[in-house]
Amino acid sequence: MRLRTTAFYLSTALLIPLSAAAQEHPTYQVGPQADGSFVTPTNQVVTPAGTQVNFNGRPVAVAVRPDQKTAAVLVTGGGYPLPTLPIVIVDLTTGTVKQQFNPGETNGAYDGVLYSKDGTQLYFSQDNGRVVVANVAPDGTLSVNTTIPLPTTSGAVNNGGLALSADGKTLYVVLNMRNSVGVINLISSQYVGTIPVQNAPKSIVVMGQHAYVSNQGGRPANPGEYTDLSAGTPIVADPESAFSTTGTVSVIDLRTNAVMKNIAVGLQPTAILAAHSLVFVANSNSDSISVIDPSRNEVTETLQIQTFPGAPLGSSPNGLALTSRNELAVSLGANNAIALYRWGQDRDLVFEGFVPTAWYPSYVTVADAQTAEQSGTGSSLPERLIVANTKGTAVGSAVPNTGNPSGKNTHSFVGSVSIVPLPNASGFATYHAQVAANNGWNRPAETNRPLVFGEHHPIKHVIYVIKENRTYDQVLGDVPLGNGDPSLVQFGAQVSPNHHALADQYVLFDNFYDSGVLSADGHQWADQAIAPDYIEKQFTDFNRSYPYNGGDSLVYAPTGFLWTDALAHGLTVRMYGEYAPSFVGPAGQPFGTWTDWYNDSLILEGKKIGSLHVPVGTFHAVADVPSVAQNINPAFPIFNTGIPDQYRLDVFLADFQQYVTNKNLPNLMVMTLCTDHTSGGSVGDPTPASQVADNDLAVGRLVDAVSHSPYWSETALFFVEDDPQAGVDHVDGHRSLAYIVSPYIRRGQVNHTYYTQINMVRTIEELLGLPPMNQHDQLAAPMSDAFTDRPDQTPYSFIPNQIPLDTLNAAGGNKLQKAWQKEVARYFPQGPDQKPDIADPNLLDHAIWYANTNFSKPFPGEKRILYPRELHLTAAPGRLDLD
Repeated sequence: MRLRTTAFYLSTALLIPLSAAAQEHPTYQVGPQADGSFVTPTNQVVTPAGTQVNFNGRPVAVAVRPDQKTAAVLVTGGGYPLPTLPIVIVDLTTGTVKQQFNPGETNGAYDGVLYSKDGTQLYFSQDNGRVVVANVAPDGTLSVNTTIPLPTTSGAVNNGGLALSADGKTLYVVLNMRNSVGVINLISSQYVGTIPVQNAPKSIVVMGQHAYVSNQGGRPANPGEYTDLSAGTPIVADPESAFSTTGTVSVIDLRTNAVMKNIAVGLQPTAILAAHSLVFVANSNSDSISVIDPSRNEVTETLQIQTFPGAPLGSSPNGLALTSRNELAVSLGANNAIALYRWGQDRDLVFEGFVPTAWYPSYVTVADAQTAEQSGTGSSLPERLIVANTKGTAVGSAVPNTGNPSGKNTHSFVGSVSIVPLPNASGFATYHAQVAANNGWNRPAETNRPLVFGEHHPIKHVIYVIKENRTYDQVLGDVPLGNGDPSLVQFGAQVSPNHHALADQYVLFDNFYDSGVLSADGHQWADQAIAPDYIEKQFTDFNRSYPYNGGDSLVYAPTGFLWTDALAHGLTVRMYGEYAPSFVGPAGQPFGTWTDWYNDSLILEGKKIGSLHVPVGTFHAVADVPSVAQNINPAFPIFNTGIPDQYRLDVFLADFQQYVTNKNLPNLMVMTLCTDHTSGGSVGDPTPASQVADNDLAVGRLVDAVSHSPYWSETALFFVEDDPQAGVDHVDGHRSLAYIVSPYIRRGQVNHTYYTQINMVRTIEELLGLPPMNQHDQLAAPMSDAFTDRPDQTPYSFIPNQIPLDTLNAAGGNKLQKAWQKEVARYFPQGPDQKPDIADPNLLDHAIWYANTNFSKPFPGEKRILYPRELHLTAAPGRLDLD
């Protein structure tokens, strides 16, 4: 086997400056720019080539009809305020949407769409365990032929990739959560068999009498190997970071419907392509392409993708296609580009150039050239790349014609398809430079610049606090010096006095963005500075898992976490609630109510006399990631809005006092303070305002304690939301809260620099002397303009809460209020098993708004107060059944 690295190195002549990509301290905002580009919340600019076809949802796969006139796009996402339909038919001649097709369910699966060989039928997977067969009219539009249910007696199947037998009579469907492939007889429209493969299969292709299946979860474990779970399946994993360490392709003999061989490839293989008597596999977590020779069923070559000199992992190759010019097209999801290779001598793949796409290309295929007669338009059409861009160019922005222009939310999914004529040599040169500038491959001086201290600085300790779900406007929209919209404020100065005081006394960041949509990807960006391709394809039903705090080996990147970076470089780490999915106690031990835990906090703080309802540590955090489990304070509660943040802080401060006494404060502490998520007005829980006030007081007390300690002069505290999904913002749905507090932070500054969670991670790395983990944080600039080399050691004194923390939502009210109380109560149970984001995000956003305004104001952009049943829901991460 040959291993070759293809590095896309650039000459300085090709590095053209772009206004939205080359500024040292850019002040542009996420969204469309005056020059036609689009800024994302992942420190990238997109300038998609060709024609862009926009529609609601997150497209993940696309198939071109054999007549080359239309394409069927598989769409998932379930965004709002407009519904998402599972199939979009695109007219490839006009570059417009021809049909949005709904066979009765709203979500397509993560993979699986193809036409019959004669183009008269379309087959596609839906994420509810069924395959739809649609009739295709001469104009390319669809109508339902039949729906084929898959066996679900043992639970969800999470069906995905599809392939047809050579005679077109049998359809093979990946059953991802069954670790198998299903067999469908298309003549009878019956499910007729199951073929076991290896772990978490995703895509399938047929070549002659064999099928090749990519297994994202790799092979089963050998005795003694470390494993971590994904959807109940043990995955061979790294013993420190728990990421999957194997990837395989199963070869099925279709004459016997049995696996004849399993081939080791790179990590998390996704797309698979049969062409030129070879099988190509995109390994999304290895940044590589495996080339399999079917005559031997062995990997004969591995093409390692490297986008710039010394580039670490982070390109996420996830789609493959072959052009008539014998070029292999590879979609690089995390680079917003298609890379093309041509066949060189000895059948080598030689890098040819890039094509820029919209945000996060997930799939690429090819539409053949057509003569004027074939196209039916009087004009010939060139060969074109057809690219499904999962995030398109409008995620988090206001969606046109929705009646909600004033408030933008991360769930406003607008994906796209790019229709791009194959470029010539001069086109490649221009595109190549464009992609480099868009990703920042040409700005190493900025990203490698040390902070104001130079190579040596006094910060030795970082406390990194991850909070929950608030936008900038929800909390700080009332600050006159910042770019806020007071009409969108829900938790202003009276509710969050410490947030306001810290923004006033230190730095107000009013152009900071969270990179993710919700907790499942938000915690990955906050902790790993990357969201692997696996999680990008799980929206929005999250059938395998909802990994808000770990619990799924396949969501962990091989580049590790911020804390494993610290541990690998000799630093000490302590974890407080973050990345621990379970909080368990003795069998039969009552968990207690919010009031029980609140009273415990008062007792711990000496404000009340009595006994704790359970001793500290009775319930303990459990983490599946070994590096977390080995460094966690188990008594610190994980996410659960049934426990106030005052209790969390009491547990931390007991630790902190010991660190002060023993002079052994860890270098990196990662903490969750989560009650600003709120319980959405659930009866018996505190009101949303009280829960945000609780979170605010915890933030203030934390800064107070550290700033009055001997460690103040060498500590920096960072505060960030995991995501801002539970609110709206007038700039962009991703705009959120960010704080850095230290003697070395500037005082009284309003900072308009465009920053994201990735910049914050990079800043922490710089302070602790850590190398970047992947491409995203390596290319992110540290937040240097917020720092000073002239420290101000003045401590911070917290501001007591201005509203009671224990105002509980009362039952009763009118019919409208009771309807909302009934719905919200489903998703915030008392007990240790509470999870974030179980409530539909649109439902929760409205519930918080109504509860906070006492049902006196319509939700932003709406004309009246709605009943739950009137909302368009995303049904994420679990399906809802609203009355």
